[in-house]
Parts: sequence; C-alpha cells; structure tokens
Amino acid sequence: MGASSGSRFQACRDHAATEEALAACGVPFTSLRNGFYADSALRFLQPALEYGDLALPADGPVSWTAHDDLADAAAAILAGEGRFDGPTPPLTAQEALTLDALVRLASEVSGRALTRTTVSDDRMREQLTGRGMPAEQTEGLLGIFAAAREGEFAAVDPTLAALIGRTPLTLEDQLREWPPLKQ
Repeated sequence: MGASSGSRFQACRDHAATEEALAACGVPFTSLRNGFYADSALRFLQPALEYGDLALPADGPVSWTAHDDLADAAAAILAGEGRFDGPTPPLTAQEALTLDALVRLASEVSGRALTRTTVSDDRMREQLTGRGMPAEQTEGLLGIFAAAREGEFAAVDPTLAALIGRTPLTLEDQLREWPPLKQ
C-alpha cells in the first residue's frame, strides 16, 4: 500500500507523515509498504456469504496480499539489515482484483451463486451511521473505496516474491483455505 499525503485513504496519509518524520530524524530506517491485507477482502466478503450479495461502493483494483507472505518478507528484511534505506517498493501479491472479481472468484471456489451490487458512497454512509458507526470510522472505510477507485492499491510489484523466494499467495489460494467457504 502506498504512502501519500494526497491519498483518499487516511491510513496512507498517516503512513506518509510517518515516513516523513522518520526521514527528518536523519537515522537509517526501513518502512514496509505492504500491499492491502487480503483479510480485508475476506471481511468485505463475509456478508455476501450470508445474504448472497456483496453490496459496497464502487472500487478499483486492489493487490490483496496475504499476511503470511508479508510476515515472511518482514523477517527477510530484518535478517538482511540495511537491504532497504527508507520505504520498500510495494510488497504486493502478483495480481490486483476488483470486488467484482472477488465475488466471481468466491462463487467459483464456494459453488455458491454470489452477486455484487454497487451502492453509492452516500448510501453506504447512511447505512453505517444508521447502525451506529462513528462518522470518523465511516469516512475511513469509505476512503478505502475512494482510494481504490483512484488506483491507489493497484500496484503489483515483484519485490515480495523475491524476498520470500516464492510466488505470493493469490486471493484464490486464500479463499480455498478460508473456513467460511470450506463449510
């Protein structure tokens, strides 16, 4: 995931500020630019398994990346101290998928007929705040979709594969092992 002061997603703006603060200290540092966590895609998918439809705002391609792969990369980076000076290249899976593609893939893996409905940001905001989600959290979540639409999570880079010495897990791999789809 990128770090950018102009990101539509607050976490990316926070990462950018952290990297700037670290650089200003004048000491060597490494900042891991992890791909967007695949666990988030699975959390987004959870309601679709119950209701048959994934109803979320418009998105864009996201390089959904496995925590296990990122942990292996972090270990490799720590073992090779000094390998990176400053931010790493994007540590990502080898494909970027939209939520439409996620739903198609989950349908194939599970054998269930799942659909995707696109709701407006305003409708999603109303639903979330109507359920009691604080406004700041709601805007943070909506920022994910806005940033994805802008292509902020679409990067695919070979660095993760090089660090871990194998092809990173695909989202399909993760769906096949995800307990809710194995039932």
